[in-house]
Amino acid sequence: MKTASKVLTVILIALLALTGGYYLGVQYPPSAIANRIKGQTNVFPKALLRDHSLLVRTAEIIEDNYYKPVTEDQLTEGMVNSLDDPYSVFFPPAQTKEFQEEISGQYAGIGVEITENKKEQLPEIVSVFPDTPAEKAGLKPGDIIISANGKNFKGLSLEDVSNIVKGKPGTSVKLEVKRNEKTFTLNVKREIIHLPLIYTKYLDNGKIGYLRINMFSEGVGKNVRSALSEMKDKHIEALVLDLRNNPGGLLNECASVATNFVPSGPLIWTVGRNGKPVPLNISGHKFDLPLVVLVNKGTASAAEILTGAIKDYGIGKVIGEQTFGKGVVQQIFPLANGYTLKITVEEYLTAKKHKINKIGIKPDIIIKNTEKEDLQLEKAIEILKSEIGG
Repeated sequence: MKTASKVLTVILIALLALTGGYYLGVQYPPSAIANRIKGQTNVFPKALLRDHSLLVRTAEIIEDNYYKPVTEDQLTEGMVNSLDDPYSVFFPPAQTKEFQEEISGQYAGIGVEITENKKEQLPEIVSVFPDTPAEKAGLKPGDIIISANGKNFKGLSLEDVSNIVKGKPGTSVKLEVKRNEKTFTLNVKREIIHLPLIYTKYLDNGKIGYLRINMFSEGVGKNVRSALSEMKDKHIEALVLDLRNNPGGLLNECASVATNFVPSGPLIWTVGRNGKPVPLNISGHKFDLPLVVLVNKGTASAAEILTGAIKDYGIGKVIGEQTFGKGVVQQIFPLANGYTLKITVEEYLTAKKHKINKIGIKPDIIIKNTEKEDLQLEKAIEILKSEIGG
């Protein structure tokens, strides 16, 4: 078997690796992940190979005897796909590089976050990033993408979908989209996506600060602290925290941001295969100004963690729509030869142990926006003005 050693390497690292991080959350920043990937080797004790002889032998038989050629990549991807978990993914080297670019906040594409719509067996848009080709083309959270350039996405993995939609900057992709039972097509121009981590402005003659967090990428905690410090220097009296269409990101960055809003204690509780909740504690302080958090169905993962903590600790009001409901944690395992494995390892509960996976967080005040009006922001300003006497 010519590639037996490579198959053993991939399978064994997938089963036995003890390093890596969490992607919404990732425990290590992207730079640390890259360093760990570079440091991997192909050397494993023979005893470890024998421990997984059934798995290894099955892979050997399939690769040597199946009536069609099968690669080690296909075998490994099939093993991961058998978990039936859209968040568990096997990345070949090229996709590993793209994944690192995405979590660092820069990549080539159209600017959306997708998940699998189980009923349709098609990708569904979770979030549309601001000032991207997707937003300019009119794509919205909840849109289902049927095909791209004539390639139907029925039954394809999210990684396959992503690879088809992405392309060279300046080229266009023709998307067939389903929205509220209506189908239409859009031509979206691909660009290098530069995601600003945050956006700030001042409302009500400077009395109300506005802070939008687009994604919990590396460095966002530092940016948020700086922004809040500047706002307090300018004597704001209240704050709107906008987490709409925020798909999540790095757990350590979410925790860093949360220290500015919630007191010391559990940020979340994680539940692994033993079923016992374990607290992730932070050292923070309670935000001391009136606060409103804006959310919608594109608010997911790390953004839901922050929303849930603010709501559970009674720090501010939550306005908008039910959030997405991604309450599971992935761990990244760097593999040999540039491969990467991302698998779900835990479920998380909010600070007060509320389950949100596939449920989401219900706002204190439910409001849907219209095509022309940001009714959610208007309501937030109304509430905060009443609290500060504006």
